[in-house]
Amino acid sequence: MKSLIKITIISLFLIGLSTRTSAEEYNLPDLGGHGSSGITAADEYRTGASVLRNIRRAGLVVDDPIITDYLNEIGYRLLSHQDHGDTKFTFFLVNDKSINAFALPGGFIGINYGLFTQTDTESELASVFAHEIAHVTQRHYARAYDVGPTSSLPILAALIAAIILGGENNNVASAALATAAASQASKQINFTRHNEQEADRIGIQVLSDSGFNPERMATFFEKLERESRTYGLEIPEFLRTHPVSVSRISDAKGRARHLPKTEDNDSINYLLMRQRIIALANPNKQSNVKQHEEDLKNKKGDALIAARYGYVLSLLRTEQHDKARQQIDMLIKAYPMRIAFLLVQAEVEVEAKKPERAIKIYQNALKLYPNNESIQHDYIKVLIQQKRYKSALTTLNAFLKKSPKNPVFYKYLAESRAALNQQAGSHEALAEYYYQIGQFHQAVDQITIALKTSKNNFYATSRLEAKLKHIQEEIPVATN
Repeated sequence: MKSLIKITIISLFLIGLSTRTSAEEYNLPDLGGHGSSGITAADEYRTGASVLRNIRRAGLVVDDPIITDYLNEIGYRLLSHQDHGDTKFTFFLVNDKSINAFALPGGFIGINYGLFTQTDTESELASVFAHEIAHVTQRHYARAYDVGPTSSLPILAALIAAIILGGENNNVASAALATAAASQASKQINFTRHNEQEADRIGIQVLSDSGFNPERMATFFEKLERESRTYGLEIPEFLRTHPVSVSRISDAKGRARHLPKTEDNDSINYLLMRQRIIALANPNKQSNVKQHEEDLKNKKGDALIAARYGYVLSLLRTEQHDKARQQIDMLIKAYPMRIAFLLVQAEVEVEAKKPERAIKIYQNALKLYPNNESIQHDYIKVLIQQKRYKSALTTLNAFLKKSPKNPVFYKYLAESRAALNQQAGSHEALAEYYYQIGQFHQAVDQITIALKTSKNNFYATSRLEAKLKHIQEEIPVATN
């Protein structure tokens, strides 16, 4: 409970080399410009992707496709009003109740579910994203950290992941820092005050340009400042080093006054996803049900719709399938094409042991939204549960050409191929799954097995050998 805030809400403060791990302070130069001779945009992407795999390895990425879709919806709405060049952004939810958000090199932005549920408006949430996006587009990593030769990037990726995860496991951080020191890469990563001011300034402008309420950046700063008062002498190190000051709040308010006034207009998706996270994260399932029953009496408009959606999820968690079906039917009748409701309608039937009903719902939903990752995920999952492997494999082969973000699709591919006696392909798919979740040694093992079963296929062998070499080069990234 006392680690509620690990990294300043509106910015990335990777200051893990604090007094816990090193008494030495490092002052890094601002290298100037939007780049560095030491690190390219491609290097940044590779580093960020490696960090994300390490975070997955720690089991902290929430691979809930519909939540991920929403986070990317907000992110790309903001990006449509900012020059981000060729950078492809990835937004993901972190399974942590603490109030935290961070940007990684190369366009990877994580947000803890604890931060999401702490927001009261969609504009507050968007203000976090806007600030973090600015850190990436302005290449603050490259300007703050001269990595030198690109061979040090795997160590840098391990170090960044360790700092992010170090609040939960200091042993992880210490191991990575020791490795980094041995490689002469042990430097503090820290954004300057100028970086933060720049991210605030650019972020609030993008927030306004995207139709969000720019006043909410200051509102969220104030919320963080109030939260920090409760810690006394035990306030986290990063807040002592980079406090949310009165001047920073005043600056945000001042900028908002010079921007077009915009009223809060929360989307229904924001309200639904907030309810989804609350329902899934609260360990007290019964209290969720009671809270939603109260909300149904008191809420109106979109807030009532979201409360009913949360109620369905809570009923499912307490195995009250008939009540859940009654409630979701009410939502489907009013909103027959909303993806969140179609998915829960199918989930009710799955939990009620009516899989054929669920499959029909998914198939109808895919006619409306053939490329939707959330629907594809749940549909394929049910097909595999029902041992309909041929149908699952056909669906997977077509959908994987779309490059889905969720690694579990490769696990489903491996299971389907194995069931259909496609052993080499199964091991190759499982290797890709392990690679994407940061389990590098397991990935190597699976490719090694696949190579043994594909030794008479020149093209398959060449592909697998290239993949094996690539994974082996990434093994130093993993924190051990």
